[in-house]
Amino acid sequence: MKKIFLMALLSALVFAGCRSSQPVTQQYYLLELPSQYEGDWPERLSVLQGSILIANAGITDAYASHQIAVREDTHQIRYFNFNEWAIRPEKAFTQLLLDFYQENQVFEEVMYGRIIQATDYILNTQVLVLELDTRDDIIRARLKVDFSLLDGQNEGNILLHHTADRNMELETKNLNSFARAISQMFIEELHDFSVEVLESSH
Repeated sequence: MKKIFLMALLSALVFAGCRSSQPVTQQYYLLELPSQYEGDWPERLSVLQGSILIANAGITDAYASHQIAVREDTHQIRYFNFNEWAIRPEKAFTQLLLDFYQENQVFEEVMYGRIIQATDYILNTQVLVLELDTRDDIIRARLKVDFSLLDGQNEGNILLHHTADRNMELETKNLNSFARAISQMFIEELHDFSVEVLESSH
């Protein structure tokens, strides 16, 4: 009788274990233009004459793969196992640049990829930090980005430089909110940089 009871209990535990071990679903996240973002543009500023080449965004090696980084200590990060960027950050941020300048005419002509002749300007973008910061029991999206406007006709001399180290507190450890916050902060800084470009040309 005792043996039968033990066998029944073992079978029940095995069955319960099989039911609870559901396969883990891989989740993917996108960096996209914020749907409701409308930055303010100063009045009486005209489009900057000339062409600009949008160079591929550069990403610090620690953040350049599909893996999403989590900052857990001053010099320690880890990566999520089942949550990734759908597109590598280099391509995603480059597409954000192109989408932004398609929707907002800052330059007379925007170019990308291989070109035959030099453009008037070149835009270099470097993403230095891209992480979910969980230190101090506060969850933040952190983005450090650097924009440089180069002279395309004069050996790439820097005409204007804009850098920002941003963080945005999140209510929950939700990676969809994290991706949205990163996209928002990137576009806000790109907008501020673009306003500086227009103002410096007048």
